[in-house]
Amino acid sequence: MRTKKALVNSSINIVTYLLLFIPNIIIRKVFLDTLGNELLGLNSLYTNIIGWISIAELGVGSAIIFSLYKPFAENDRKMINSYIGFYGKFYRRIGFIILIVGISISPFLKFFIENNIDIKTITIGFLIFLLNSFITYMFSHKLCILNVAQEEYKITLGTTISQLIIYLLQYIVLRNYPNFIIFISVQLLINIIYYIVINIYILKKYPWLNKCNDKLDKDTKLNLFKNVKALFMHKIGGLVVNSTDNILISKFVGLGELANYANYNTVISALQRVVSMGLNGITASVGNMLVDQNKEKSYDVHKKVFFLSFWVVSFIVISLYNTLNQFVGLWVGNEYLLDNFTFIIILINLYFMAMRGSVEQFQNGSGNFYQDRYAPLIEGIINLTLSIFLVGKIGLVGVFIGTLISNFTVIFWTKPYIVYKYVFKKPLVEYFKMYFKYLLIGLIPLGITNWITSQIRYNVSVGSFIINCIINIVLINGIYILIFFRTKEFKYYKKLFISIMKKS
Repeated sequence: MRTKKALVNSSINIVTYLLLFIPNIIIRKVFLDTLGNELLGLNSLYTNIIGWISIAELGVGSAIIFSLYKPFAENDRKMINSYIGFYGKFYRRIGFIILIVGISISPFLKFFIENNIDIKTITIGFLIFLLNSFITYMFSHKLCILNVAQEEYKITLGTTISQLIIYLLQYIVLRNYPNFIIFISVQLLINIIYYIVINIYILKKYPWLNKCNDKLDKDTKLNLFKNVKALFMHKIGGLVVNSTDNILISKFVGLGELANYANYNTVISALQRVVSMGLNGITASVGNMLVDQNKEKSYDVHKKVFFLSFWVVSFIVISLYNTLNQFVGLWVGNEYLLDNFTFIIILINLYFMAMRGSVEQFQNGSGNFYQDRYAPLIEGIINLTLSIFLVGKIGLVGVFIGTLISNFTVIFWTKPYIVYKYVFKKPLVEYFKMYFKYLLIGLIPLGITNWITSQIRYNVSVGSFIINCIINIVLINGIYILIFFRTKEFKYYKKLFISIMKKS
């Protein structure tokens, strides 16, 4: 049952995200043509600043979801209500804190922007983004019940429908009345409607939610806030690593270069999001499985997930290396291409960040947040320090080299160390033997496809791009089938695929 639910969640997460990808790149292209790359860069900057203000959330959401696995499995409605009631009160307070902080910093936004954009546009646009974040904290706390019930796909479907409506309305706005403020206001309006509808659905499905006002007891709160403190440190580190790049590029390089990077990042983050959403679909299943405390079974699942992650992540990274410059040239024009060295460093970062997905799901599912609470802070300090230093010395690529070094020196080994020690009770060397074995295997299709597509990928035409994509799809997957067809992990997924096809 767990496998089935995990498969449903992961599959729907991936399919719906891919469904949104094409409208997203169409909207970015029309935005670029009608409003320009500086406002496109401003849009990305807002996202990072709001991410920083949202640090006030402290990680309570993740801690609550982990804490709900056991009472949900035991159908303890009283405890579930206590947790979700606490979650709602906490989130509403945080929402108002974020709103106040955001309004307070709005007069100083110009400090982060090197370009000459009207301060009125900057401020009003930011306040709309801020309100969009605020309504999330007002209405999203009940959604966690669907995550714990392994029905995350319902949230995904609702989000997808609302996002498609947003894209449609934004397209109409850009084509008929291209205005940045109206463009971002569309998202705020549709998101309000989405949260109202999804909350009505949840209360119909779980009418007993929040029927009682029991408060969490002192011991439960202490245990919860122990994880919250740890997750807060994880959140700070994650924000420094993932949400400072756009700010640094805007400040030290300019909104134009930020928009160029954002074009690449639209594709890269979409595919990275596909991987993470696929893995997130199994988090609840992992959490429920770990309640049983079967270490060997958990370790076997981890190896299977890691194998699948490697196949998908390496396929994505190799394919992007061979096709992404060609795609960006076709999509927005060769004048928006990044230099090759910067492009390669971005892809290396993508590989190493995406490949830690398996251990992250087991860390999240097991609730082992406290043990490595300082690691993200150290990673964040290294990343920010190196990125600021290097962007001044070598420009745009320095930001991404700083991220790469901080990843290698800290998170690359600390996350697997925690999971292998506290969840699997295995030596860390087992993880790295598996990790580098797969990494070396991945170099084989990289070298072969790089050689075969060396001429065609520089030809910016639709026909050449399609042929390039077909070569990558066939060769990379064909090579992996030849290498892995006798392995235990490959046989497992082959059997699972055949079973699904028979049922279909």
